[in-house]
Amino acid sequence: MRTCGVACPEGAVGTQGAAGCVIGVREHVRVVFVTAPEPSAGVEASGRFVPLSLVHLAGAARDAGHDCRIFDALSLGISPQEGAQRVLAERPDVVCVTAATAGFPAASDLCRRVRGHGITSVMGGLHASFMYPEFLPQGGVDFAVVGDGEETLPELLHCLAEEQDPSRVAGLAFPLGGRVVRTAPRPRLATMDPLPKAWDLLDWKLYTWAGRPGSRLAATATSRGCPERCSFCPHASSTDGAWRGRSPDSVAYEISVLRRDFGADFVALFDPAPTADTARWRRLVDRLMELELGVDFLMYSRAEDVVRDARWIDRWRAAGVVHVGLCRDPSLDRLTGAEAAASLAAGRSAVRLLRERGITTEATFWIGFPDETPARVAETEERARAWDPDVARFRLLAPLPYTPAWRALSAHVVSRDYRRFNQREPVVKPEEMTLDEVREAAFAAGRRFQAERARAGAADGHRVGPWMVHAAQRPAAEARGEERGPGETPLGPSKPGPQA
Repeated sequence: MRTCGVACPEGAVGTQGAAGCVIGVREHVRVVFVTAPEPSAGVEASGRFVPLSLVHLAGAARDAGHDCRIFDALSLGISPQEGAQRVLAERPDVVCVTAATAGFPAASDLCRRVRGHGITSVMGGLHASFMYPEFLPQGGVDFAVVGDGEETLPELLHCLAEEQDPSRVAGLAFPLGGRVVRTAPRPRLATMDPLPKAWDLLDWKLYTWAGRPGSRLAATATSRGCPERCSFCPHASSTDGAWRGRSPDSVAYEISVLRRDFGADFVALFDPAPTADTARWRRLVDRLMELELGVDFLMYSRAEDVVRDARWIDRWRAAGVVHVGLCRDPSLDRLTGAEAAASLAAGRSAVRLLRERGITTEATFWIGFPDETPARVAETEERARAWDPDVARFRLLAPLPYTPAWRALSAHVVSRDYRRFNQREPVVKPEEMTLDEVREAAFAAGRRFQAERARAGAADGHRVGPWMVHAAQRPAAEARGEERGPGETPLGPSKPGPQA
């Protein structure tokens, strides 16, 4: 057996080599892709969402000739122990796990369990990309993918199959002899059109959106990165303000495939800034209107981008946009003077513009700053009422350890238990409130807003409940009496999708 030339780490099983990477010379390896079995506040509130990053990575690995499976432990709501058992039943050579910060302890637990059976473990995601010096020395994880994984992972899998030296693969980190090896940086993907995707590996009946029970919810990203540099946002930390957009035709074609082949009637745009480039966004909207795919969309946008596009917001709705999450960095809840007034004006205008077109909105307001007091909480509630979104979420501040906000607030963080960084539990200790008081203040603010919205809905049928407008007919095809079946598109004959 050839060796990769790097010593086996402590705790590795059998004949493994560098970071557990020797699995026998072969043309391909068997890979199971797993989401961390740890729900977040957003997942619990909004439904079950496609693990888009794993669809990308499994597509890239399969395109390179490897045998791939996707196991969405997050959507199934199972424990790391059960997740490990199901992964082991697939008899993989490699398990690749993705996790946000709050899910990282569960992801590490799952990796540790499967690694004990001689399986190579790979961790990816934003937390892994930044925090690998912290977790790799602890054992349990053989490799961390740093940055975009669509090129790095296939190269790593080839390395494992051929028993080669992983230090030659750019975009990796791994433990070796008590230290952490960081390989050469991987340049960002030169193009995202097209990238192979493994949609067929998903259990589609899992994915639906709480706003429309019974929907089949798919996802895509029209871009990567964000030109803004919000201090709390992990996307800003990972891209340094760089933004890369896909071509409108490529995005539209991918959505048509999701509709035709998999029966998706809802698509979530996962990118944080799909509207950053107004000319590109308008071309995409126009293309979706032209195709009339019968798909509705959930998306994010900045309030300022909505106001910028005020003259053609009608086209957003005609293209299928029914719900917009308005991005609000927590720092907006500590603005003062003219900046606070400008932010409020943009938020109010964005909500009004979208509501007038039958598009519902949600926005997050933040509680738990070091200077938090009951009076400050009341100000935040008033701010939410002034914005007047259909859904207001009151979240607890949880600065991530790889964002600029962490540098400003880390002295006030009272726990490094990442399970608590879920925006439901306080991790920042205010000077004048206890943690229990902060938690109850956020829950009470949410209950009051919901009660007020229900009372307002009783007097205004259009706004009974946050999602009523989503039942309205789409203004493009349906308004003319044209209907399409769940798998029909103008782009060709339908293929039957999986049964719900």
